Amino acid sequence: MFAGYKKHANVVSTPSTKDVFADRLQDFDTGKGSIKLPYDGEIPTELLTEMIAHRIREFEVDGVKWM
Repeated sequence: MFAGYKKHANVVSTPSTKDVFADRLQDFDTGKGSIKLPYDGEIPTELLTEMIAHRIREFEVDGVKWM
C-alpha cells in the first residue's frame, strides 16, 4: 500500500517484510510496517523492488497473509 501526503509518501508492507530490510531502512523514518519517503529525497527504487519481491514470496510461499 502507499499513501501520499503534503511532504512525503508512505509505503506500507508487513512488519515482517520491514524487519528483513531494517538495516537498509536506517536512513528513513519508519513505523510498524511503514516507510516515510520525503518528496525531496531520492526514491530507493531498488530497495522497494526487493521489498515487494520479498513480500510476494512471503505471501505465496510462506503463507504470510498480512500481520
